Amino acid sequence: MPAPRHHDVLILGGGFAGVYCAQRLLKRLRGTGKTVAVIASENHMVFQPMLAEVVGGSLSPRHVVNPIRLLCKGADVFRGHLRDIDLEKKTVVLDGGSYSPNVTFTFDHLVFALGSDVNLSRTPGMAEHAHLVRNVGDAMKLRATIIGRMEEANLLDCAQARRALLSFVVVGGGYSGVEVAGQMIDLLRSVCCYYESVAPEEVSVTLIHGGEKLLPMLSPRLADYTGRTLERMGVNIMFKQRVKAVTASSVTLEDGRKVPATTVVCTIGNAPHPLVLKLGESSRLPVEKGHILVESTGLVRGKINLWSAGDCSMFPKSGGGNCPETAQFAYRQGQLLGDNIAASICGSELKPFKFTGLGELASIGHRTAVAEVMGLRFSGFIAWFMWRSIYLMKLPGFDRKLRVMSEWTFDLFFPRDINLLTPQYSTPLEEVHLETGDPLFRRGEPAFSFYAVKSGRVDITDENGAIVKSAESGDHFGERALMEDHIWRFDATAKEPTTLVAVSDRTFQKLIVIDSLRKLLLRTAETYDTPQEIGQVLAKLPSRCRHGTAGGMMVQQPVSLREEAALQSAVDIFQRERHSSYPVLDETGRVKGLLRRADGLEWLKHHAMDSVALVKDLPVKRALLVAPGVPLPEVFETLIRTGASKAVVVDVESKLLGILTLSDLLTCDANPS
Repeated sequence: MPAPRHHDVLILGGGFAGVYCAQRLLKRLRGTGKTVAVIASENHMVFQPMLAEVVGGSLSPRHVVNPIRLLCKGADVFRGHLRDIDLEKKTVVLDGGSYSPNVTFTFDHLVFALGSDVNLSRTPGMAEHAHLVRNVGDAMKLRATIIGRMEEANLLDCAQARRALLSFVVVGGGYSGVEVAGQMIDLLRSVCCYYESVAPEEVSVTLIHGGEKLLPMLSPRLADYTGRTLERMGVNIMFKQRVKAVTASSVTLEDGRKVPATTVVCTIGNAPHPLVLKLGESSRLPVEKGHILVESTGLVRGKINLWSAGDCSMFPKSGGGNCPETAQFAYRQGQLLGDNIAASICGSELKPFKFTGLGELASIGHRTAVAEVMGLRFSGFIAWFMWRSIYLMKLPGFDRKLRVMSEWTFDLFFPRDINLLTPQYSTPLEEVHLETGDPLFRRGEPAFSFYAVKSGRVDITDENGAIVKSAESGDHFGERALMEDHIWRFDATAKEPTTLVAVSDRTFQKLIVIDSLRKLLLRTAETYDTPQEIGQVLAKLPSRCRHGTAGGMMVQQPVSLREEAALQSAVDIFQRERHSSYPVLDETGRVKGLLRRADGLEWLKHHAMDSVALVKDLPVKRALLVAPGVPLPEVFETLIRTGASKAVVVDVESKLLGILTLSDLLTCDANPS
């Protein structure tokens, strides 16, 4: 494990608040020897006001992001996911990835600029089917989906089927919803001429808004203008409606109506950051409604070295109330924090936040926008020109300004790009093919997947090369690593041509919330105990269990069933001899398998008594067969490895000699010698 890293100021978050706080701090602390670090989930800052233009194809995704290292030259920048924050010990634990250990940071001053999270679980189906527009990946995926729908529709002969496929729904009438809806209808209508089978009237974009007017933060006149403009562009607006459920083909409203939609975009559902909630629940931070309470200086209430800005904070606004969660406020809050943290370090007086806002801007699409700037209202082309000019000036980085300006210029004279550049995402299930001798994973490597064997065989071996388990068709493995520390304990190698089904860790973690499945996998995970773990248990067993053989401890003449016997004979034995399972023998006395009493009764529940049914028709399982001379430690390890609780002792001809259970081994001190 790497040694803890100390920084005088540690900033959590790489958005507007975090980046501009770091910039101001670096300027104010230049020459003092104080260190500043930024921890973010991505190594770039997203200029979110322009994401809708990425969706509409007006801008390249690369031009709305800036590397944090270039924006904050002089700061240490670390990318990873926050695992834990201990405010008393002044430590932050960062998970940097699968191939690196967790890193601990210590600090003198800590800045919370974590932004907000998203929670779509309150609307059934929204999380599964809706697209978000929170980062560049979301915008790229949504644009690819839109072009992909056009390509699919172009192959259809039925106009009704094309209309169903080209039905798009945007949920939310705030800035993001309005801008995305406008860009989508612009893109769709402008590219229809390139698709032979698609007519413009077959494309529909519906905007669903819970309020009476769009953009409620603007004046009623501009809000009405926004609605009229979008409707004139072809957007169908549904006011005072909320989404009740989402499926793959429709959106159900609270009044029961269904809106056809194969593509749903959700611009609502903001939620507090999980770490903020965790710290608030433990009373280590003053949190109200999921936001950190701060003074007008940015200092967390009741703290002397904790600061917060941006969407994760409840920041007092000059003149009363709280600041809205917008870029212009986060930008200035970050700068104020930089000034005040530097002042705190130097022993100077802190300044209060006095910014009240310059105005609001929203691009509607089709070279139209609305704006309220310093009390003046604008709409149409002038507002659109202001929108582009102001955001171009605010865009960080001179190179990005030039690139965006050139792209916008080209957009005035050339058609939009309709290349379908589909971002490739991992699917929940993947097939993996291995040839004989191919390694699947090695001991000590990070674990990413849970595997099921479709065909072939994989040998799982320990550090000495001994086989822990041979996984064949129908077997699975990997659950222990994914349910514990995500590190493989053994090697896995294909012993013949093998096809596996790989389930991603993310999907696996969602599946094990099913209680019965979790219990099953916890039980099978125990079959992958290391030799050291098994040895520790063996060492605690009495000497007789460690030095005897299977034949010396087995229960002789166990109750058994004949596979050709009538079903009634099995039922009689179930009632008379209440064992958990029974060996099933063929006509020569050879063991064919084990019948669990519970499985037999379950079968009867669905088939009842059948006069022609035989014991062999019941769900007989494969038995674990051992020879009488096998040492008991080997029997014990085999039971652990196979997950079995009972071994059937047989002679060289596989004829029944006795039964040895795991319980016999664990309680052998109570058995007679």
